[in-house]
Amino acid sequence: MVFTQFRLGRLTNLVQSGERIFVTEQTGRIVSFPRNPDASAPTSFLDIRDRVSDSGNEEGLLGFVFDPEFDSNGHFFVYYSAASPRRSVISRFTATDSSGQSVADPDSELVVLQVPQPFSNHNGGQLAFGPDGMLYISLGDGGSGGDPNGNGQNKSTLLGSILRIDVSSPSAEKAYAVPADNPFVGSSSAKGEVWAYGLRNPLAFLL
Repeated sequence: MVFTQFRLGRLTNLVQSGERIFVTEQTGRIVSFPRNPDASAPTSFLDIRDRVSDSGNEEGLLGFVFDPEFDSNGHFFVYYSAASPRRSVISRFTATDSSGQSVADPDSELVVLQVPQPFSNHNGGQLAFGPDGMLYISLGDGGSGGDPNGNGQNKSTLLGSILRIDVSSPSAEKAYAVPADNPFVGSSSAKGEVWAYGLRNPLAFLL
């Protein structure tokens, strides 16, 4: 049996869909390859290095998840860092079929949410769909030492939280909806998107 060797750098996610493995590189690229042991060299699935900032050690392409209906709608979501101004971006992209292999169109980006980031560290970055079909997003407290802005205990900011949003039916005004059963919906002192707060830097979570 022949094994193909290849090199990838600064990996942040590994996701399986069907018979293929998808890997995100912090610089802003997603590559895929067959999961069988004699896999060929990886092919590019999405390349957005032109819009991803990885100038900070904890910045870059941090999150990646397929839509639960990916097989029919081709949608998937990524979480990445951007610059000028510094911010975290959650976007939806659409994959199309090319010669029997799914590839993504970098021009299909629909920005779902952007969150200003005061510092380059503590970005969190995981994306996951729950069994309820909602998209969960982890955001760190904004960084620096000791959370100087107090974001972790501030429910009126999206930082330092895990968010829960509904991306199944975007409108012309907004790319997502806030689920009515989120814990702080209707509160004048909290963001409705917040599902859990008081977190320092939630790199990963389980649903």
